[in-house]
Amino acid sequence: MWLLRTVLVLLVIYQAQGCQPELKEDAASLLTVGYDKQGSTAVYVDTLSVEMNGRKQKFSDLLKPGCNGRKSATLAIEVRKEGTEDWKEKAKDIRITRKNYDNVKDLDPCSKYEVRVLIKPTSDGEIRELPIFPVGPFHKLDPEEKEIAQFKSGAEEYYTEHFKPEYTQVSDNSFTVQWEPVCALVINVWLKEGEWKDEPEKVIKNDIENPTTELTLDVEPCKQFEVMFEISIDSEGNELLEEYMPTVTTDPDKEDLSAIFSKHSYENITSVLKWDYTEIDEFACIKSFSYKLVKDENGEIVELSEGNDKVHQAAEFSVGALAADCNFGVRMEVEYETVAGQKDSLEAFEEHIHKKDQKDNAISINGSRITYTINPCVEPESEIVIGLKEIGREGKGLSGRTLEQNLEGIVKVDKSKTDIERSSFDETELKPCVAYKIMLLRKTVDQDFKELETAEFENPQWNSWKAPSVFEKENTSTSITLNIADLETEGECLVSHYNISCQAVGEGDTKQKMFHANEELKIDDLLPETKYNCKGRIVHTIPGSGAFETPWSDFVVIETAPLPLPEEVSTFAPVTEVKSEDSTPAPVTEGESESGGEETTETDHEGAEMNIGLKSDGNLGTILALWQCLIIVPLTITLN
Repeated sequence: MWLLRTVLVLLVIYQAQGCQPELKEDAASLLTVGYDKQGSTAVYVDTLSVEMNGRKQKFSDLLKPGCNGRKSATLAIEVRKEGTEDWKEKAKDIRITRKNYDNVKDLDPCSKYEVRVLIKPTSDGEIRELPIFPVGPFHKLDPEEKEIAQFKSGAEEYYTEHFKPEYTQVSDNSFTVQWEPVCALVINVWLKEGEWKDEPEKVIKNDIENPTTELTLDVEPCKQFEVMFEISIDSEGNELLEEYMPTVTTDPDKEDLSAIFSKHSYENITSVLKWDYTEIDEFACIKSFSYKLVKDENGEIVELSEGNDKVHQAAEFSVGALAADCNFGVRMEVEYETVAGQKDSLEAFEEHIHKKDQKDNAISINGSRITYTINPCVEPESEIVIGLKEIGREGKGLSGRTLEQNLEGIVKVDKSKTDIERSSFDETELKPCVAYKIMLLRKTVDQDFKELETAEFENPQWNSWKAPSVFEKENTSTSITLNIADLETEGECLVSHYNISCQAVGEGDTKQKMFHANEELKIDDLLPETKYNCKGRIVHTIPGSGAFETPWSDFVVIETAPLPLPEEVSTFAPVTEVKSEDSTPAPVTEGESESGGEETTETDHEGAEMNIGLKSDGNLGTILALWQCLIIVPLTITLN
């Protein structure tokens, strides 16, 4: 009796102190850790699920018997992103009588996680830890699962935080939208100018491994546009989240704008110059502008009048009131800022006022010679030079002064002559991606230069531009993707777009397409197993000159791949017993077996193949039954 009491006391003490849970050796194989799923209809790629594999199993089945009771332990879940050190506890005190837990949320679908499942005793004891389970990223799922990928909650919050597109490179005929890599498989881009279009402007099948991060849209100048994105985590675009961007206004066409600013009149009799810039209000893309009327007499600049967009009336100036000993010009200089924030300038017009028997300053290029004329009214003791300058480079202010360091070359000229050799300038050192102008200059006492006249100077590098190289990146049965290499500047020159042409060998159809600099060079709608001659060229943007087209590359011959073979679907016919002439065949209906009329499923095919012919009489029945399965059509043979 005393011994029994002692045992009971020890048992009570043991239960009060708790037991030490021990994991089964195969505990990890009993558990599935991954994205939460809803049957075959949804994979929630922002939510983690931990569940037992068996339908009747509970978390307690991870433990060895003896210490796996309801009050023996609880389950905890810790998570960390791959590459980080600190574990974050996402759930604790989970009853081990549960079968699953799916309340770990806010996963980043494109991140890879490590998940740790812990068994914690309810009293003092050692924590048991299962092996680490990897989860994600979602784009590594099977195609069927990517088709049904969804957010369980917080899709709008996720994309609001991770998708922030911005307008960049707004011009008169296009604008670019740029964003950081986003975790989405489908991105539809809609464009509105007045009304939304019926179809997306662009459908992007986003490759998470090599994501699309910008898009250039070709549009008309000086108009307002809205852009809306539809973003989907699933590959089919079934659940789309809309993201709207603010309105963007394209820049004006500079020629159209110059045509408005250049409108003026000059009366020779009254010497009155008139202009009216109230029409500029029609350009909704112009945020502001200012103008200055200046007098230019042999490089000496004097400001005559000024105004801005706040002045809504016509203006005039009496040129006849100006005192001058030499020929001079009256020039309108305009500076403006667009709604998109682009600042630019232009020379609207210039009137030349001539004195009797005086020649204007002039400079031009005629073949291999540069000819010039110097107004005799220019200071006799001044030094005259011809300089070469990069268009668009800073260095000339309102005073008309040009600094020597802003010139690519300087040649001193003889006033008594009228030309120099073009070879006086070392043209081999000129930059290929730059436009230049030739300038007739007067050196001042301050050792800078006053501009007398300018003329265009065609860059000789453009005449010997190397053709690019085109080579295959990949191809399918219906498409070819190319890469193009800039052999002249090795990518230093700005790219406006690419032209790609692929023609089927033997004077077949030709596919031509223009691609923006940020687009994949992919030609679609091609024929399978067909050879194509493909070539390409680059259209560069030369500041101050415009578009420059390189020569076409040499052809590269690329053969498209064969059509992919269709997936083979084996349909095994029910096996019909073959009877001899002395036997009476039992009727067997399609989909039934002799063992009880149950339908034969695909899982039964392997067993059916193992038993083909065992019920038939003789080897002939076996051979016929095997033949029936090989040709994969229903076949019934009766031996008479």
